[in-house]
Amino acid sequence: MQASKKEQRGVIRFLAAEGVGGCEMYRQMKAVNGEYSLSRSTVVEWRKRFLEGRELLEDDARPGQANRVITPEMIAEVQDLVLNNRRVTVDEVHRLLGISVGTTHTIMHQHLKFRKICAQWVPHHLTAEQRNNRMPLSLSHLQRYHEEECGFLSHIVTGDETWCHHFEPESKRQSKQWKHATSPPPKKSKAVHTSSGKVMMSSFFYHKGPLLVEFLERGTTINAQRYQATLQNLKRAIKSKRPGMLSNGVIFLHDNARPHTANAVKATLQQFRWETLEHPPYSPDLSPCDFHVFGPPKKLFADIDSQRTTKCVTGSRPGSDSSLLASSKMESTG
Repeated sequence: MQASKKEQRGVIRFLAAEGVGGCEMYRQMKAVNGEYSLSRSTVVEWRKRFLEGRELLEDDARPGQANRVITPEMIAEVQDLVLNNRRVTVDEVHRLLGISVGTTHTIMHQHLKFRKICAQWVPHHLTAEQRNNRMPLSLSHLQRYHEEECGFLSHIVTGDETWCHHFEPESKRQSKQWKHATSPPPKKSKAVHTSSGKVMMSSFFYHKGPLLVEFLERGTTINAQRYQATLQNLKRAIKSKRPGMLSNGVIFLHDNARPHTANAVKATLQQFRWETLEHPPYSPDLSPCDFHVFGPPKKLFADIDSQRTTKCVTGSRPGSDSSLLASSKMESTG
């Protein structure tokens, strides 16, 4: 069994009391401990210390610069610098206060318990007014639901627009795969849509299903005039699929994009006698399109593109038995 330094020092103290010389002491310890034995100079030095009356086997305390510099006053100064500038670096703190980098690192991590992290990406930063308006608007919707119950939800028609690309790359979640703890993690390059075409899709629905799904002409996007035409198509779709909804009243929910808030669009909604449901901007809990409507179709498009790519790689005709067999083989081996 490998002897620790403390145990070997105890042996040196015992042999020194027996009157064993330094060279003989080193030879005996080398024969027993082998490569883990203390060096000759170390054995001689500790023998000398024990002969001079030393009793302790532990190393002496080594007070360095960190112990002299790390004081409550210095910790407070470092904390003030960090609180005034959350992006300050360790190198900047050590230059401003005239202390070493190691001491700065010790104060920030061990004493102040700071750690530097990356900022979280969010779609938008809400202003104080937007945050204050969110609570009363949400409470008003909740109160209205308690008063009207399902009648409130059944009158809501909501919708939004999204880009549909001709090629939908595989998402990070879709590319998950199993691996062992010791195997390297898989790598995936970030795909972009610049090389593929795209068209804009407008989708509107209510609590029982879709009402209108239309695609714009290639190369066009939504503006106030085009959105007015879409609203006319939506009114005709409601009249065709749910004729009683127009007479009972429509509560229209859409986001605050510029085409939606144009004066011409507001005039069209007033002409339809549709109530526009007021809601706080950038509220994902009141805009279910991005979470429950646009996500599944885009995932389906990506799956179809993946199947087409597999068929092209195998060289089989789409729909043939050989292509299905090749696809199943690739899935079983993947």
